[in-house]
Amino acid sequence: MATTSLWKVESRIDHVVDYATDKDKTKNKYYNQFNNFSSVRDLLSYATNPDKTEKQFYTTGINCKVEDAVKEMEFVKKIKGKEDGILAFHGYQSFVEGEVTPEIAHEIGVRLAEEMWGDRFQVVVSTHLNTEHIHNHFVVNSVSFKDGLKYYSNLSNTALLRKTSDDLCDEYGLRVLEEKTCKSGINFENFYKKSIRDSDYYKFAKEDLDYAIKHSYTPKQFHQYLSSMGYSYYYRANKLCIRREPYKRNIRVERAFGEEYSLESIRQRIIANDFIPNQKIIPYKRTTLTFYGRKSIFKKAYKPKGIIALYYYYRFLLGLHKKNNVQHKLTPKMREELKKMDMYSERIRFLCKYKLETLDNVDELKTKKLREKQDILNARNRLYYKRGKVDNETEKEEITKQIIAVTTELKRVKKEIRMCDEVTDNVPSMKEQIREMEGKEKNKEPKKNKREFAR
Repeated sequence: MATTSLWKVESRIDHVVDYATDKDKTKNKYYNQFNNFSSVRDLLSYATNPDKTEKQFYTTGINCKVEDAVKEMEFVKKIKGKEDGILAFHGYQSFVEGEVTPEIAHEIGVRLAEEMWGDRFQVVVSTHLNTEHIHNHFVVNSVSFKDGLKYYSNLSNTALLRKTSDDLCDEYGLRVLEEKTCKSGINFENFYKKSIRDSDYYKFAKEDLDYAIKHSYTPKQFHQYLSSMGYSYYYRANKLCIRREPYKRNIRVERAFGEEYSLESIRQRIIANDFIPNQKIIPYKRTTLTFYGRKSIFKKAYKPKGIIALYYYYRFLLGLHKKNNVQHKLTPKMREELKKMDMYSERIRFLCKYKLETLDNVDELKTKKLREKQDILNARNRLYYKRGKVDNETEKEEITKQIIAVTTELKRVKKEIRMCDEVTDNVPSMKEQIREMEGKEKNKEPKKNKREFAR
């Protein structure tokens, strides 16, 4: 069980950060104490204790480094032109005495900060151990590094903070505070419901859940539909949570949308569906025009060059040695790479598709794909907005299919961006491994044929 609060800071943000990250209050007393153990038994007992951690201080920076947090926050304010007014927000999350360990408290605090502010703001999270009640402190920059907008600590956001903290406590098996009307007459439950109604993220998630449930006939198919629409999902404490990029917040569907979205209710709704063969969803694809000139239709065979040739040669070496069972000639690193033959084949197809012969070509393609990714994200956001304005269920369903198709294309583009990064990272290592192997071959002395004849 944890209580939360958040208030504004209008002067000296450095004082707040210094207080939150005070080493005397956040120090892990078990860190780096191996020299103090008098026997091997004591040392092994410490090393295998699940309640210990190798974190020296319980401080974590989200979207910033703890040691440079003040400078980084002030830099964001400066480039966004918002250096006046509220400078930051300072909050806490306090646990019941003896209910949590410092490690769990800090883990919950970091997750709370990531879900509340992680997608737009810089946050410093620290866990103080200097009182009987372990408690987390949060220092949140008031200006978003993403869009330059300021954070407002209103009643809806306060209700969201309280509910998110309760959800996390529930996931970790801690007690949860019962929501009551305050002495001032404020009912935070109503403000929480309002924050969900006003959030496009929650609104679209609910529509996507309904679509996935309506078109599924098994739980596996339900999960496939969620994935196809860009959601990651997990189960904690027998409850479903979902999240969609670029949001950091996990949506606990039963708590957010009611008992109708409990696991049992979802299962019953899926079972109740009448089986209808699924319509094939055509993936989103950009149309390109092909122009044919007067040149001969017969093209010369493409000769691999640069990075493409390097990948072909590297895969050839791996495949050759695997086939002839002479793996001892490979370097240890290359023996590990044998398990990744399919991956190298996929990279070669990728390189040949775009004729990426140099690392500059790879960088240019990555830049192009990043722009394409943003275009697709914008197109998907427009579809979500369009669906929100439509009342007709048939039209909504058609738009949802378009969203799924666009998400499929987005996954393809993300994969190609990831492959660009992998190629850039792996080329130097591949060259080094090839040089090492060829060097071993050259240093080998030729075998001499010596025959000894017995008399």
